[in-house]
Amino acid sequence: TVRNYQVFPGRNKFFCGGRFMTSREYWAFLLALILLITPSVLFGIFTCPFIWEHIHPAIPIVFAYLFVLSLASMVKASWTDPGVSMTHVRSEALRPTFSKLNRSFHIRDSTWTLRYCETCQIYRPPRASHCRQCDNCVEVEDHHCIWLNNCIGKRNYRPFFVFITTASLLCLFVIVFSVVHVLLIYRGHDFNVAFNTIFSEAPVSFVLAIVCFVLMIMIGGLTLYHCSLILRGITTHEQLRASLMNTKYPSANPYNNSNPI
Repeated sequence: TVRNYQVFPGRNKFFCGGRFMTSREYWAFLLALILLITPSVLFGIFTCPFIWEHIHPAIPIVFAYLFVLSLASMVKASWTDPGVSMTHVRSEALRPTFSKLNRSFHIRDSTWTLRYCETCQIYRPPRASHCRQCDNCVEVEDHHCIWLNNCIGKRNYRPFFVFITTASLLCLFVIVFSVVHVLLIYRGHDFNVAFNTIFSEAPVSFVLAIVCFVLMIMIGGLTLYHCSLILRGITTHEQLRASLMNTKYPSANPYNNSNPI
């Protein structure tokens, strides 16, 4: 028996009998995994024992929970079907011969027309968009994330948001307690102690604070951006096309809740 994923016309990759689905940029996903795991492991080995002994054991436990949650949500967002719409067989001989009649629907007292995708040979559902990287139409497509090696859409947006939120918290966690580690070592010496002496006792914490600060700027900014999108009820794709939609449709995006603040 031939399974659906074995004749899937898109560019996605399947494994474990079609239970998991991802894209083809494996190098980017592996790099993202390294950026998540390496600082976390170094913090757990070199900083957490000091925090456990001199501050409170609950801090490393909370850090471990955030790390597991971040890693699990990252893998789930990467290996989950983002909401690919069913497609016809892409063969010239088997292409449907029916005429592409306009199909319309109503949202908030406004009439909208469904767009026909020539590649997937389907009428796209509302808010769906065709991803060129995956070569599929994805429901409520937000964007294609090369670092997670997958599209972000209707079925995996929640784990994606959990991932970037917990990753931001992890960066903040590492920055704060790495600095605390360095400061406590400094307080344990005379105030005239040289910087090299402090650095030699906590080099990993010092470097981690700098690295995670850089990562925090990027991931934290992305998290704040998606928080603003969630508050307004729109996607990244819709936000980028906002000016086009405002020009084409007088009512703009019917899913837009506007800024509640």
